[in-house]
Amino acid sequence: MLQVFNPEDGLLSHRNNLLQKSRLSDDAKHQALCQEIGSRYDEYVAALRAESVAAGNLVDAVNAVGGYLDFVKDVEKANLRFNWRSDFAASILPEFIYRILGISLAANGLPQMFSTRDSIVEVTLSGSVGGGWDVRRKNQDLCLGLRRERIVHQSGEEEFLVPLIAMEVKTNIDINKLNGLDFSAERLKRTFPTSKYFLITETIDFSLTQNYASGSVDEIYTLRKQVRSQARRNKRPLESDVFAQLQFDVVEIVKKASATMGHVYDRLENGKLINAK
Repeated sequence: MLQVFNPEDGLLSHRNNLLQKSRLSDDAKHQALCQEIGSRYDEYVAALRAESVAAGNLVDAVNAVGGYLDFVKDVEKANLRFNWRSDFAASILPEFIYRILGISLAANGLPQMFSTRDSIVEVTLSGSVGGGWDVRRKNQDLCLGLRRERIVHQSGEEEFLVPLIAMEVKTNIDINKLNGLDFSAERLKRTFPTSKYFLITETIDFSLTQNYASGSVDEIYTLRKQVRSQARRNKRPLESDVFAQLQFDVVEIVKKASATMGHVYDRLENGKLINAK
């Protein structure tokens, strides 16, 4: 029997965005639009069958989120209250990825510990007279870890999720954005050198002739398997096999990290202490 994944309300970024817009509605027309979007949202979420998602069969789930995403992007074009500055359509895929990864981790009996807002990216010794640590945080689309730790700084004690995999989810990534994200990945790994940094984007807008493996970004998943110029002419649907690969990669990383967190005596059995598997 599958272990049930119960998403945290605070991490459902798109749903919370919709609820906030509905609460701030001041006319019947806008309220009716919010209700229509809410109904379409519920239909899409209902298509996320835990058994299929856990088995890596994401075709129905990806078709559902793709249809909902197209619908919301049309709403954004027609209604200023849902424009791109409100991060409405942009919050759909990060929440979807949170849902499918949570289901997958639960099905494998693995921890489901996530953060989004104020995820920690760097910890350095404070140079102030009071000592302690400086903690730098950044809003990430999704970050997952295996444990929480506490750190003491001038303001007191603070708990944070130790990042194992940080993910940024974009509509498109051009070369300037890629360079900026690579710097973010480098900064994260100064404090957490074993962490992974994934970029997930619908399309890309940079040359594929360059070698990006030498940077700090561990992988770039292109959900439509297209460059932006192609998508402008004839946009391909979201590709379920790319989501499935992301899902598989994350589960394998968490499995491996969970195993290496065991007692040293357990790891002595095969003679390897760091990369135990």
